[in-house]
Amino acid sequence: VFGHLLRSDIVDSLKNENFDLLVVEGFDFCGFLVAEKLGKPFVSTLPCTFGSVDFGLPSPISYVPVFSSLLTDHMDFWGRVKNFLMFMDFFMEQWKLYSTFDDIIKEHFQEGSRPVLSHLLRKPELWFVNSDFAFEFARPLFPNTVYIGGLMAKPVKPVPQVSKP
Repeated sequence: VFGHLLRSDIVDSLKNENFDLLVVEGFDFCGFLVAEKLGKPFVSTLPCTFGSVDFGLPSPISYVPVFSSLLTDHMDFWGRVKNFLMFMDFFMEQWKLYSTFDDIIKEHFQEGSRPVLSHLLRKPELWFVNSDFAFEFARPLFPNTVYIGGLMAKPVKPVPQVSKP
Protein backbone atom coordinates (compact mmCIF):
# COMPACT_ATOMS: atom_id res chain seq x y z
CA VAL A 1 0.00 0.00 0.00
CA PHE A 2 2.67 2.51 0.95
CA GLY A 3 4.60 1.96 -2.26
CA HIS A 4 1.58 3.42 -4.02
CA LEU A 5 1.59 6.46 -1.77
CA LEU A 6 4.99 7.39 -3.15
CA ARG A 7 3.41 7.75 -6.58
CA SER A 8 1.85 11.19 -6.64
CA ASP A 9 -0.39 10.29 -9.59
CA ILE A 10 -2.17 7.61 -7.53
CA VAL A 11 -2.45 9.86 -4.48
CA ASP A 12 -3.79 12.73 -6.62
CA SER A 13 -6.25 10.40 -8.33
CA LEU A 14 -7.58 9.20 -4.97
CA LYS A 15 -7.78 12.76 -3.63
CA ASN A 16 -9.77 13.82 -6.70
CA GLU A 17 -12.29 10.99 -6.35
CA ASN A 18 -15.64 12.12 -5.07
CA PHE A 19 -16.01 9.93 -1.99
CA ASP A 20 -16.95 11.14 1.44
CA LEU A 21 -15.85 8.32 3.69
CA LEU A 22 -13.33 5.49 3.87
CA VAL A 23 -13.91 2.14 5.54
CA VAL A 24 -10.74 0.69 7.05
CA GLU A 25 -10.07 -2.62 8.76
CA GLY A 26 -9.03 -2.18 12.38
CA PHE A 27 -6.10 -4.59 12.40
CA ASP A 28 -4.50 -3.13 9.28
CA PHE A 29 -2.93 0.11 10.46
CA CYS A 30 -2.03 0.98 6.86
CA GLY A 31 -5.69 1.86 6.23
CA PHE A 32 -5.57 4.46 9.01
CA LEU A 33 -2.47 6.02 7.46
CA VAL A 34 -4.00 6.04 3.96
CA ALA A 35 -7.12 7.79 5.30
CA GLU A 36 -4.92 10.35 7.04
CA LYS A 37 -2.83 10.87 3.89
CA LEU A 38 -6.00 11.49 1.86
CA GLY A 39 -7.49 13.72 4.55
CA LYS A 40 -10.80 11.85 4.47
CA PRO A 41 -13.00 10.84 7.41
CA PHE A 42 -13.19 7.11 8.03
CA VAL A 43 -14.96 4.37 9.92
CA SER A 44 -13.26 1.21 11.09
CA THR A 45 -14.35 -2.39 11.39
CA LEU A 46 -12.98 -4.76 13.98
CA PRO A 47 -13.48 -8.44 13.12
CA CYS A 48 -13.31 -9.72 16.70
CA THR A 49 -13.72 -8.72 20.32
CA PHE A 50 -11.67 -5.94 21.86
CA GLY A 51 -8.42 -6.70 23.57
CA SER A 52 -5.78 -7.76 21.09
CA VAL A 53 -4.91 -4.15 20.20
CA ASP A 54 -5.34 -0.95 22.18
CA PHE A 55 -7.82 1.14 20.23
CA GLY A 56 -7.94 3.94 22.75
CA LEU A 57 -10.82 2.54 24.75
CA PRO A 58 -10.66 2.96 28.50
CA SER A 59 -9.67 -0.37 30.02
CA PRO A 60 -9.65 -0.18 33.80
CA ILE A 61 -7.36 -3.07 34.66
CA SER A 62 -8.98 -3.46 38.07
CA TYR A 63 -11.99 -5.14 36.46
CA VAL A 64 -11.37 -5.46 32.69
CA PRO A 65 -9.19 -8.53 32.11
CA VAL A 66 -6.35 -8.28 29.62
CA PHE A 67 -6.88 -10.23 26.41
CA SER A 68 -5.78 -13.88 26.75
CA SER A 69 -5.26 -13.59 30.52
CA LEU A 70 -7.96 -16.22 31.19
CA LEU A 71 -9.22 -13.96 33.98
CA THR A 72 -12.79 -12.82 34.52
CA ASP A 73 -14.10 -9.48 35.67
CA HIS A 74 -14.31 -10.88 39.23
CA MET A 75 -10.64 -10.84 40.26
CA ASP A 76 -9.18 -11.19 43.71
CA PHE A 77 -5.97 -9.37 44.69
CA TRP A 78 -3.65 -11.87 42.96
CA GLY A 79 -5.85 -11.86 39.88
CA ARG A 80 -5.47 -8.08 39.70
CA VAL A 81 -1.69 -8.40 40.14
CA LYS A 82 -1.60 -10.92 37.27
CA ASN A 83 -3.82 -8.63 35.18
CA PHE A 84 -1.51 -5.67 35.85
CA LEU A 85 1.60 -7.64 34.89
CA MET A 86 -0.06 -8.91 31.72
CA PHE A 87 -1.16 -5.34 30.95
CA MET A 88 2.45 -4.16 31.24
CA ASP A 89 3.58 -6.95 28.89
CA PHE A 90 0.74 -6.06 26.50
CA PHE A 91 1.75 -2.39 26.66
CA MET A 92 5.36 -3.23 25.73
CA GLU A 93 4.24 -5.41 22.80
CA GLN A 94 1.90 -2.63 21.67
CA TRP A 95 4.74 -0.12 21.84
CA LYS A 96 6.92 -2.40 19.68
CA LEU A 97 4.10 -2.73 17.16
CA TYR A 98 3.57 1.04 16.97
CA SER A 99 7.30 1.68 16.62
CA THR A 100 7.45 -0.48 13.48
CA PHE A 101 5.31 2.17 11.78
CA ASP A 102 7.56 5.10 12.79
CA ASP A 103 9.80 4.75 9.72
CA ILE A 104 6.79 4.40 7.42
CA ILE A 105 5.23 7.55 8.87
CA LYS A 106 8.52 9.47 8.53
CA GLU A 107 8.84 8.33 4.92
CA HIS A 108 5.30 9.23 3.79
CA PHE A 109 4.37 12.30 5.86
CA GLN A 110 6.13 15.65 5.93
CA GLU A 111 7.73 17.04 9.06
CA GLY A 112 5.11 18.88 11.09
CA SER A 113 2.19 16.88 9.67
CA ARG A 114 3.22 13.43 10.84
CA PRO A 115 0.41 11.57 12.57
CA VAL A 116 0.85 9.55 15.72
CA LEU A 117 -0.48 6.04 15.15
CA SER A 118 -2.06 5.78 18.60
CA HIS A 119 -3.97 9.02 17.90
CA LEU A 120 -5.18 7.71 14.54
CA LEU A 121 -6.67 4.68 16.26
CA ARG A 122 -8.90 7.06 18.21
CA LYS A 123 -9.95 9.00 15.11
CA PRO A 124 -12.57 6.81 13.33
CA GLU A 125 -16.02 8.34 13.16
CA LEU A 126 -17.48 4.92 14.05
CA TRP A 127 -16.13 1.57 15.18
CA PHE A 128 -18.09 -1.45 13.95
CA VAL A 129 -17.15 -4.37 16.21
CA ASN A 130 -18.00 -7.91 15.09
CA SER A 131 -18.87 -9.05 18.57
CA ASP A 132 -21.76 -8.79 20.97
CA PHE A 133 -21.96 -7.17 24.37
CA ALA A 134 -22.97 -10.58 25.74
CA PHE A 135 -19.50 -11.92 24.86
CA GLU A 136 -17.57 -8.97 26.26
CA PHE A 137 -16.80 -8.09 29.85
CA ALA A 138 -18.48 -4.92 31.05
CA ARG A 139 -16.29 -2.02 30.03
CA PRO A 140 -16.62 1.63 29.21
CA LEU A 141 -17.20 2.26 25.51
CA PHE A 142 -17.05 5.41 23.43
CA PRO A 143 -20.37 6.47 21.92
CA ASN A 144 -19.01 5.81 18.41
CA THR A 145 -18.78 2.04 19.07
CA VAL A 146 -21.43 -0.17 17.48
CA TYR A 147 -21.59 -3.92 18.06
CA ILE A 148 -22.53 -5.80 14.89
CA GLY A 149 -21.98 -9.35 16.17
CA GLY A 150 -23.83 -12.03 14.27
CA LEU A 151 -24.16 -9.87 11.18
CA MET A 152 -22.74 -12.63 8.98
CA ALA A 153 -24.41 -15.50 10.84
CA LYS A 154 -26.77 -17.81 8.99
CA PRO A 155 -30.40 -18.01 10.12
CA VAL A 156 -31.06 -20.64 12.75
CA LYS A 157 -32.87 -23.79 11.65
CA PRO A 158 -35.78 -24.90 13.81
CA VAL A 159 -35.19 -27.78 16.19
CA PRO A 160 -36.78 -30.96 14.82
CA GLN A 161 -39.74 -32.23 16.77
CA VAL A 162 -39.22 -35.56 18.52
CA SER A 163 -42.29 -37.71 18.80
CA LYS A 164 -42.78 -39.92 21.83
CA PRO A 165 -43.61 -43.59 21.16
